Formats: sequence, C-alpha cells, structure tokens
Amino acid sequence: MVKVTRRYQITIPKEIREELGIKVGDEVEFVRNEKGEFVIRKLERRKNYLKVLKDAVGALRMNKKQLEEIQRSIGESFHV
Repeated sequence: MVKVTRRYQITIPKEIREELGIKVGDEVEFVRNEKGEFVIRKLERRKNYLKVLKDAVGALRMNKKQLEEIQRSIGESFHV
C-alpha cells in the first residue's frame, strides 16, 4: 500500500521498481486494463518509439486521426 501526498504523488515500492526496471528519470504511465483496473507501465522504449513515429508524420503526411489510430494500436500491442 502507498500513501498519496497532498501534491498527489506516490512512491513506487522498491520491489515493483526493481521488477519493472524503473530508475530515476524514467517515465511511467497508468493505463486501464480490460478489467477496468489501472496498471503502471514503464515508458522508456515505447516513448522512444512514439517519438520516432511522431517525427515520421511529416514525411508520411498523415493526419491526426491516422496517427492516433496507430498510437492506439501500438498501445494495445507494444508491451514493455
């Protein structure tokens, strides 16, 4: 169990940080799974992949809706 500070911050327990390989400066996200529960995911590799995808948008001339569809697909199938 963790306690939320008045600034709405939490400390990720050591065993979870170690299992996910979370280090200082890493980014994580909270996502809702198919059961409606929120889970935490490390973003390091996914973030880099999405940055490359966003950089490629200009070259591909994709519209925002197409990019969002690709990002949703990545989020559903890309596991860190």
